[in-house]
Amino acid sequence: MTELERLADAMKRIQHGDAWHGLSLREILVDVSAGQAAARPMPATHSIWELVLHIAAWEEVFCKRLEGIRVDEPAEGDFPALPESVPQKWAHTLARLDQAHKRLIEAVSRLNESALDQLIVGKDYTVGYMLHGIIRHHVYHAGQIGLLQKLL
Repeated sequence: MTELERLADAMKRIQHGDAWHGLSLREILVDVSAGQAAARPMPATHSIWELVLHIAAWEEVFCKRLEGIRVDEPAEGDFPALPESVPQKWAHTLARLDQAHKRLIEAVSRLNESALDQLIVGKDYTVGYMLHGIIRHHVYHAGQIGLLQKLL
């Protein structure tokens, strides 16, 4: 496997499937209800729902960056506001997460190996550095979500 193929494989696994570190994000979220997702089992923390919106919004930003578009943060902010806590809205948020991740994997699969050393537009780091960071970002927040779920 090339470095790019390894990164794409890791990105797939952290969302769906056999993540080496434990459960993938979608495995963690499988039984989370809208009420649980909106709950704050600890004060001064983000809810599961807020973390999922955050991951999805940033993956949308990362896609745009891979397309050569300068984006500093999601249009709706670092942690997008929660919609009304109803099951349909939670299902929509999960669909947004899946779509953003799918689009990100597709964007990565269109890259060639030489792209890893190219700078991201408006940033002082490379595509390769960002791709490694995306994986860390996803796993970090998946861990937070897993802990919040246990507290519920």
